[in-house]
Amino acid sequence: MNKKIIYVIFMFFAAAFTILALVFWWQIRTPLSRSVEIKFFKVEKGESAKVIAAHLKNSDLIENQFFFQLYVFLSLRQYALKSGEYKLSQSMSIREIADTIVFGGTNEVLITIPEGFTLKQIEQRLVAAGLVKHNELISYTFSDGAPAILSDKPKSASLEGYLFPDTYRFFKDAKLPDIVSKMVANLDDKLTSDLKTAVKISSYTIYEIITMASLIEKEVKSDADREIVSGILWKRLKAKVPLQVDATLVYITGSKEIFDADKKINSPYNTYFYRGLPKGPISNPGLSAIMAAIFPKSSPYWYYLSAKDGATIFSKTLEEHNRNRAIYLK
Repeated sequence: MNKKIIYVIFMFFAAAFTILALVFWWQIRTPLSRSVEIKFFKVEKGESAKVIAAHLKNSDLIENQFFFQLYVFLSLRQYALKSGEYKLSQSMSIREIADTIVFGGTNEVLITIPEGFTLKQIEQRLVAAGLVKHNELISYTFSDGAPAILSDKPKSASLEGYLFPDTYRFFKDAKLPDIVSKMVANLDDKLTSDLKTAVKISSYTIYEIITMASLIEKEVKSDADREIVSGILWKRLKAKVPLQVDATLVYITGSKEIFDADKKINSPYNTYFYRGLPKGPISNPGLSAIMAAIFPKSSPYWYYLSAKDGATIFSKTLEEHNRNRAIYLK
């Protein structure tokens, strides 16, 4: 056979193999979606890779059964799949799901980030799980290819506010960029196209909305009260009245106890010292607080306080507010 023909055939098969390898690599590393909703998945004793793949497909955890079976076969793990009940999600790739079932989940860490956690608190939790080192998360910035949701965030600002509170599964050897990207992508996923449209209509940026939501998250617990407090804070902002949010003082000092001297601290986060929103978010808010920031409720109130029993007390005038302080904050 002509050498040129042999060469052409060889190059054809080499190119085809390369393409197939890239498709395979893409398929096993790309999650079905960014949803981190936990689904309980049970593997019965003796089930084959083929059966497990079919069940994963039926559970909407993977899109392609063939690539799951192929990955298990090529990694020589078809007989290493362990029975048991697993917590899986569509945000996990075929590789992650297969490895979880092979190792029985022992190579993963389940991390829960409560609503209102600060960047520092999140880092402490990740450090305790052995995923990051001290100060790695606090100082982290995207070198390139930053998610679009961060487009209006000042480059000098940290990721405070953008790490959506939720329960996550991370491999024990997960890299910081992957961890951060997953949490930011979760926020982006929660901010649906309708919500992003509502933000644009509000005339505020996403950064400003997240900042306001972070205040609401730390100040009020009730969803109904959050909407009213949001209305008060936006109203005070437009009227150029100091927001006077106690949670910003706690963020500055790190102490839950507030003194009059704290209100005079010269900090861009001090909403007593400066008018307007603080320099940036003071926590990582959940969806309820974000919704309240986007959809504030109009009211005749200008002031509010949190009573010792957790109830929110609203006032129309400063005189009424001072009376309520004397009554509810004794």
